[in-house]
Amino acid sequence: MNEKLQNLLELVQRTAWQAGDLAADAVYGAGQMADDLLSSAKLRVRAATVEGEIKGKLTEVGRMVYATHTGTPTESEDLLSKLQEIDELHAQLADINDALGRVPEPPVCSTCGAAIREGDAFCRECGGKL
Repeated sequence: MNEKLQNLLELVQRTAWQAGDLAADAVYGAGQMADDLLSSAKLRVRAATVEGEIKGKLTEVGRMVYATHTGTPTESEDLLSKLQEIDELHAQLADINDALGRVPEPPVCSTCGAAIREGDAFCRECGGKL
C-alpha cells in the first residue's frame, strides 16, 4: 500500500511541476504580448504626432504662399526649407508605418474612386483628369 501511495504522490508532484512550468510559460507569453502591444501603441502615438507635425508645417507653407499672393513675398529658401522639413517628416512617417506593418493605400481617382496606376494622367474608368 505504501508503494502505491508513494507512486501516487510522485505522480502528483510531477503533475504539479508540469503545471508550474505551463503557468510560467503562459506568464512569459503574456508579458511578451504586453510588450508588443506597448511598442505598437508607442509607434501609433508617434505616427499621430508626426502626422500632426506635417499638418502644422503644411499650414505654415500655406501661409507663406498666401503671404506671397497678398504682396508680402516669402524668401524661396525659407519655403524650400519648410518643404524639406515636410519631406523628412513624411520619411519618418513611412518608417513608422513600415514598423507597424501598415501598407499604403493605392491611389484612386478622385472622381469615381477607381484604382489608378503610376503614370496615368487620366482615369481608365471615367476618363477624369488625375
